[in-house]
Amino acid sequence: MDKTKIDIISGFLGCGKTTFIKKIIEEASDFSNTVIIENEFGEVNIDGNLLRRHGVNVKEITAGCICCSVSGDFDKSIREIKDKFQPERIIIEPSGIGKLSDISSICMSYPDLFEINKMITILDITKYFMYLNNFGEFYSDQIEHSNTILFSRLNMKDKMGIDLSAIKDSIKELNHHVHIIDKEWNEFSSLDLLESKLDGPKDHKTCGCHGHILDAFSDSSCGCGHNHEDHDHHHGTCSHSHDHDSCGHDHTHKHSSDEFSNISIKVTEAMTEEKLENLLKTLDKDPSLGQIIRAKGQVSSFDHNLEFDYVPGEINISKSPDKNKPILVIIGKNLNIEKIEDLFCK
Repeated sequence: MDKTKIDIISGFLGCGKTTFIKKIIEEASDFSNTVIIENEFGEVNIDGNLLRRHGVNVKEITAGCICCSVSGDFDKSIREIKDKFQPERIIIEPSGIGKLSDISSICMSYPDLFEINKMITILDITKYFMYLNNFGEFYSDQIEHSNTILFSRLNMKDKMGIDLSAIKDSIKELNHHVHIIDKEWNEFSSLDLLESKLDGPKDHKTCGCHGHILDAFSDSSCGCGHNHEDHDHHHGTCSHSHDHDSCGHDHTHKHSSDEFSNISIKVTEAMTEEKLENLLKTLDKDPSLGQIIRAKGQVSSFDHNLEFDYVPGEINISKSPDKNKPILVIIGKNLNIEKIEDLFCK
């Protein structure tokens, strides 16, 4: 049986992962033998619906980070996808607060079935140091365990006076093996990147133990003390109360579901684009709502839907071709759920 290539497109909330996957889809001449796995933190997967517009197979896993509460579902999903579709490639878009080390570890449980190709982390240069300082290991883990770094919002570098060399130096301190591509996305082919036709390390896989590199996917010795061939294939699941002893992972590190929270709101009121924009601006202005890192979804606007994407300081709103039921998802820390619900549903 031929091995299926796995590409992981990682990155913190709002960095542009889904946009980059759409670039891959649009540049591929044939996407029929590729499956996308979408992992969303929360009960609703917004991005999966966006990708389905391109006619691709999307497998959704919701309600938690891959490491803990859905690790069993993820483990089961990649094996079911292999059995059902025999795809040449699986593209995984983890939750923005998922740890790349945990995701890659599960994928490496089946060296006879899968070969990890690229572990790409996308970094928003406008928020790099702020997120690195504020979100610690949730942010740095995605850098430490990637083999390729892409930047988003490079067009803001000069306008915001961003020192890109300082960001690169910081990245190299976390992962001196990683290949950094500091080009606008329209300046390179995503397919060339996935097939290692761009300059950078080739045939190196991280082992998920803080930057170690494996020269071959099946090599179980990287000097970190882990046996990569003797991984427990039977991941359990955790409830929201996080009984960590039940899921078979080392829980000496933090979990996204402990640090972050999310809220899904069904908005029944139709609103204009102007009103939606003003509501989203309130997320920046009102600290009593909590530390909001990401908001996205759809609201009704009379004869159509408006879809939106929010990260601190940036709002994008467009007319949606879908007629899905209006719903929005907000992710952050210390969220004041009652006040947020009142804001959108008053």
